[in-house]
Amino acid sequence: MDPQSRGPGFATYVFVERIGRNAAALHPFPEHDIGLVRDALADAGLGISVIGPGAPQVGEGVYFQDEPFGDEVLGVIADSLTLRGIGAYAYALLEDDIGGESLALFTRVGDAFPREGRGVVMTRMFLRRGADGDEAVSWVYGAPADLARADALLSGRFSTAPVGGPSGMAAIEIAHPEFAAGAADPAGILDAIFQVLGEAGFEGPTFCSNAGGEAL
Repeated sequence: MDPQSRGPGFATYVFVERIGRNAAALHPFPEHDIGLVRDALADAGLGISVIGPGAPQVGEGVYFQDEPFGDEVLGVIADSLTLRGIGAYAYALLEDDIGGESLALFTRVGDAFPREGRGVVMTRMFLRRGADGDEAVSWVYGAPADLARADALLSGRFSTAPVGGPSGMAAIEIAHPEFAAGAADPAGILDAIFQVLGEAGFEGPTFCSNAGGEAL
């Protein structure tokens, strides 16, 4: 699908997530637009480093502070980009105990994020060791309107759990019991997600990591 035919949206998108108590990763799409991202944040007084084999022309960004920072800083990074013409979404892990049950989900932070996108979403799969063995769970991030459409597509094949927010859908959690049962591997599962979303014109960065954040 021609990106210009998708309707409202930006030419460049960025997904911001924490990678440490005092560091955040910025995943641009397309990756070769990282220079635009770096310059936009410099204009906002926020410096990043560009990493990856093609750096500094192609790659990802890393924001770093000497001291630990709160999740609101992730939102400031994303808002600074969106207000400068680069659609950005920041995500933080919310952990809590409700009624004796542990809650752990990713939710959007920041206020200026685009409510409608251009079919650009980020998919991240986490592999972890659960009480009954290995587990896998995927998350899809993006614009509320895009996520609503993506969930309608994915729910026909996967077990999805949309995460709501004040401005619409914030993220989609996808459980993978087929992985725990040994009936599928991460690459096969991600490929199936690609097929569902790709056939509908979605695109964007995809990652697989363990629960500690290490890329696989």
